[in-house]
Amino acid sequence: MLGENIKILRKQKGYTQETLAQQLNVVRQTVSKWEKGISVPDAELLNSLAELFEVPVSTLLGSTIEEGEPDTDSRIDEISKQLAILNEQLANQAVRKRRTTKRIIIAIIIAVAAAVLCVFLLFTALVLFRYHKRSNTEFYTTSVECELNGESYYYEIMYDQNYQIYVGGGDGFISNHIDVDEYENANELLAHIEDYFNDHGGTYTVIQDHVPTIY
Repeated sequence: MLGENIKILRKQKGYTQETLAQQLNVVRQTVSKWEKGISVPDAELLNSLAELFEVPVSTLLGSTIEEGEPDTDSRIDEISKQLAILNEQLANQAVRKRRTTKRIIIAIIIAVAAAVLCVFLLFTALVLFRYHKRSNTEFYTTSVECELNGESYYYEIMYDQNYQIYVGGGDGFISNHIDVDEYENANELLAHIEDYFNDHGGTYTVIQDHVPTIY
């Protein structure tokens, strides 16, 4: 109520916050805090405001009095008590605001920590699942030796039960003349290697086939 009254009377008198502050020898931020209800003026400044706005102090505080009614000593005491109550209310509001802000910050920290923990647990579960899945997978190996123009070339493929290639490699000649990376199926790649050497007058020999290995 007090802050709103100061704002209304200031505008009625044509003062800005800056000019009102200059009249009272305070900074503009002080006037702004009064109008926002963040703080209240002391009794001396309250009297100065009443004189400047040409209204009784009690009017600034929101009380209804008869026009021209004097502010007696008892009335001034009552005003001082009201100011004290206002200050206490503002202090309590500030404490509640700080507590609320603290609770919000704690809640955000807990939420972020929970999210990070969930991501960590999910990642760990995924790694363990993949490791478990791979650890129970049986792989097979096929090795071939090819000859062409008096040169021998070796290539080996490791694949799972569905003939999906896990890893493969060998002499660079085979990799350079056959697009081995395009194949995911072991049978298809081996057939292509065999066709290449047979078509070019070479030979294709399987020297190791279907040897199971547990990973």
